[in-house]
Amino acid sequence: MSTVAASPLASVVIPAYDAEATLPACLAALARQSLAPERFEVIVVDDGSTDATAQVAERAGVRVVRLPANAGPAAARNRGAQAARGEVLVFTDADCEPTP
Repeated sequence: MSTVAASPLASVVIPAYDAEATLPACLAALARQSLAPERFEVIVVDDGSTDATAQVAERAGVRVVRLPANAGPAAARNRGAQAARGEVLVFTDADCEPTP
């Protein structure tokens, strides 16, 4: 997963609310993708979580966008799309484990 300045091919946006327990498996699955890590970025949108969701994402080295209060998954996805730099937007949820 990349946070480099060059534009990635894809941006994976993950809206997350109180996803501390499920987010690590999702991020690990994304790290195992067949697309080279420098070709995609991962953006976790912390939707006003009350747990350590943002810290989990930060420890994984992915971009974190924080919403000050829970606004729901649609608002979190939209904010993630605004922050994305990729040519292609991909959306998944924090409790999903995408296969390579």
